[in-house]
Formats: sequence, structure tokens, C-alpha cells
Amino acid sequence: MLTVKQAAVRVGVSPSLVYAWCREQRLPHYRMGREGKRGQIRINPADLDALMKSLRQDRHPLLADVR
Repeated sequence: MLTVKQAAVRVGVSPSLVYAWCREQRLPHYRMGREGKRGQIRINPADLDALMKSLRQDRHPLLADVR
């Protein structure tokens, strides 16, 4: 399980963006801590990889030969 900071470093974004993905429910995550406390966020690397794959934008076929 990754911390928010580790997840951010892994994909090359800021921790605030990872928090936003969690808040927007785009990135599945776990909150570890006692009841009544916010706890620390932990992220499964497979979930992070799946999100990154879903965000991938391929080049348009008509632009494939343009350099």
C-alpha cells in the first residue's frame, strides 16, 4: 500500500492532485486510523495503475504521421 506522497512520486504528480482524485472518488483508497479520526490514506498500487491507464490519451490516427 502506498501513501499519498509515494503515489504522487510514482506517477509524477503533486500530492494535492492525488488527494483530489481520492476526494472525487476517481482513485479507490483506504483510510487507516481509529474510528472518529480521518486517518491516513493508503492506495493500492494496482488501483493507481488502473487510474493512470484510464487517463491515457492515445494520439488521433490522423495525427500519427505528423511530427
